[in-house]
Amino acid sequence: MPVSKFKCLLFAQNMLMKYWLLAFGIFISSAIQAQFGFYAQAGGNATKLHVSRNPGGTVDGTFGYGWQASVGTEYHTQFGFLVFIEAGVSQQRYGRDSSGATASKAIVSEYAYKPMFLNFPFGIGYQFPLSKQLALRVYGGATTQIGIGGKVRRKSTIYGRDSSGAQIVVGTENENHKINFGRSINLQSEFKSDIANAVWGLNAGVGLSVSQKFEVTAIFQSTLTNMLPGGDGIPEIDKLQSINIGLKYFFSRSYYHARPLYH
Repeated sequence: MPVSKFKCLLFAQNMLMKYWLLAFGIFISSAIQAQFGFYAQAGGNATKLHVSRNPGGTVDGTFGYGWQASVGTEYHTQFGFLVFIEAGVSQQRYGRDSSGATASKAIVSEYAYKPMFLNFPFGIGYQFPLSKQLALRVYGGATTQIGIGGKVRRKSTIYGRDSSGAQIVVGTENENHKINFGRSINLQSEFKSDIANAVWGLNAGVGLSVSQKFEVTAIFQSTLTNMLPGGDGIPEIDKLQSINIGLKYFFSRSYYHARPLYH
């Protein structure tokens, strides 16, 4: 084969390979855009601590209010189902009461927690079209929360008995410190943990999508694992329950998400 003809054939093969690679790249890019949507959301939350004591029964803590923000992605199908995963940060507030005894004294303490968490929710959803511009969405999944900061305030009242046997206040104690996340429950330890370093929970909620660009969401979340360090084998089990209200904004929308809800 002449050298010139061989060079022309090699050039044609190289050009054909480049066009195939370009076409494949365009196909992959189009497929990704057709299936995925990316968004950011922010909002507020209301949180309550559900406390179970043995002995002592069930005691609910006090409500507190905080905020959350996250970014996420959704993988859509042509059947209306979607899979989502997020990463974000939240600050929650809640309170709990506890009591104890030392010799002839009784101690009643009130704790106010203000933790900050990294959140990693994931799950599935389904979209119900309501009109050309509105759609109702339902969600269900799980969330991992990892503690990264925050403060806890303790106010303790110490009661005793006078000579007649009547109960009187003999002292008060107030303490504020940064939250220690971990598993240490040693009361003598300087680094005793306040909250477990990571907890799992379930979430379920609804969203109202407007113009396939914005969405108002309401998500209920309940932790499955004890918020206190030491695991679930200790006498008190603390589990968080929260309602998160948020506004979601889509930066990019998948074909299945952005196409008209009614044809």
